[in-house]
Amino acid sequence: MSNEESTGDVAARVRTFYESLPFNQHDSAKDAARSIRAHDLESSYPDLHELLASGRISSVLEIGCGAGWLAATIAHHYGEQHGVDVAAIDFCARALSRARIVAEELRVGDRISFVQSDLFEYERDEPVDLVISLGVLHHTRDCEAAFRHVQRFARDHVYIGLYHAPGRLPFLEMFRAILESEGEDSAFERYRQLDGIHAGDSTLVRSWFRDQVLHPHETQHTLREVHAWLESCELQLDSTSINRFAKIQDLDEVFALEDAFAERSRQSNLVEGRYFPGFFTLLASRPQAQRAR
Repeated sequence: MSNEESTGDVAARVRTFYESLPFNQHDSAKDAARSIRAHDLESSYPDLHELLASGRISSVLEIGCGAGWLAATIAHHYGEQHGVDVAAIDFCARALSRARIVAEELRVGDRISFVQSDLFEYERDEPVDLVISLGVLHHTRDCEAAFRHVQRFARDHVYIGLYHAPGRLPFLEMFRAILESEGEDSAFERYRQLDGIHAGDSTLVRSWFRDQVLHPHETQHTLREVHAWLESCELQLDSTSINRFAKIQDLDEVFALEDAFAERSRQSNLVEGRYFPGFFTLLASRPQAQRAR
C-alpha cells in the first residue's frame, strides 16, 4: 500500500466513524446548550480560561470542533464579554450540523464560523490569536505533521490536547481485555461506571465510550516529545496539565512527572475505579506573545 493510499484510508475510516456518532454529542442540542451555559473552562482548562478572559484574544481557530462543545463554550462565555470570535473546522458533516444547531440554541451563531475541511487541506489568509485542537491530532495519519500544519495559523498562542503514551496504556489494556473476553456491552458498562461525568446523558456517554475505547485510529505522545515540536516551530511552553498547570520552573522536573503516569493510570482505572483515560494539554506561545504578557 502506498503512503498516499494509507493516508486516505486513515482519514476515511475516521470520518466514517464520526459520521456514525460525532464525539461529545448530547441527547439534544438543548441539553448541550444547557451544559455549556452552566460551565466555562476554568475548572477543566484553567490556563486556557485565563488566556481567553485576559482580553488579549479576539480570534480563535478550533481544529476539529466535533459537535461544537468547545467553539460554543468559547463564544458563549468569552465572546460578548471579552470580544472573542471563533472559526471552527471539522471534516464530519454530521458533527458540523449539530454544532451549528447548538450555536443557534445559545444565540452565538454570529460569533462562530463553521467550515467543513480536512485539517491537512485547510488554509486561511489571516492568522488568528489562538489555535486550539483538543483530542484531534492524535487521530490523524501523522500527529506531528498535523501539529506543524495547524500551528502556522497561530499568530500568538497554540493550545493542544493529546493522548499521553504512558498514561494511556493501562486504560487501553483494560478495555481491550474486556472487549476480547466479554464483548462491547460489558466494556460499555465498565466505561459508564468509570465516567460519572457523562453517564447521565445516554448519547453523550456513548459518544465518549466510542471515542475513548472503539476508535479506529489513534497515537499516543509525551510532553517531552511534543516540546521538541514546539522548539522547532519557535514556540515556547507556557503551561501543561502534566504538572497540574503550575508555573514551570524546571522542564526536566516536569518531564520526570511523565514517568509516573502509567502507574497513576493503573491505580486510578484498575484499583480505585476512577476515570483516567491518559490525556494531557499544553499551552504554547510565540516569543512576541510572551513579551506582551
